[in-house]
Amino acid sequence: MSTVRVLGRRERNKAEKLRRIAESAARLFAAQGYARTTTQQVALAADVAEGTVFRYAATKPELLLMVLNEQLLPLVASGRASASAASSVGEAVLDLMEPLIDLAEQQPDNAAPFLREVLFGDDGPHRRESLALVDDVVASIADVLAPHLDADAAGLGVDEAARFVFSALVNEVMRGAVGRAPADSRGVLRARVGVLLRGLGVTDAAPRPVVVPAS
Repeated sequence: MSTVRVLGRRERNKAEKLRRIAESAARLFAAQGYARTTTQQVALAADVAEGTVFRYAATKPELLLMVLNEQLLPLVASGRASASAASSVGEAVLDLMEPLIDLAEQQPDNAAPFLREVLFGDDGPHRRESLALVDDVVASIADVLAPHLDADAAGLGVDEAARFVFSALVNEVMRGAVGRAPADSRGVLRARVGVLLRGLGVTDAAPRPVVVPAS
């Protein structure tokens, strides 16, 4: 019985350290950006040793992914809910991309390294979580496109078409994150979605509802 209590305390202590590390990293990344934040600063703010930070995120990029995954997860679910009520395919696609669009607008210093690590970074548990989020968004885009896509005319299956749309829009989001977005960046994104859909032979009709999994 005493062993169970000791293990319980140990797990609670680990969870508390993880909470402090995640909150401190999120606060520092938001305040001064990824490039100017060090793992030593995170450790000091969380009141843990720097080595403890690396137990939960083995590298600084993994730490960023850990923090932003937690922020993006509920927003991805919210995007699916908004897409299910969208008035057109284009609006539904933009709703699904909204978490990344908003990240680029609100945290440009973090969005660019985040997307770079997701797309090209080294393997790690938090990157795998990020890739799962990306796959979730792509699958939702595919669900929106499926009833409207003529795969033969487009020359792409629905999954390929969804990934093509996602990749093209991520490139636009990256431009914004590195300070190269036009003044009306959302207008440009909306126009880009229209061009992509027309190129795939998708009419901008009301989309099929995107089913939001129960929490």
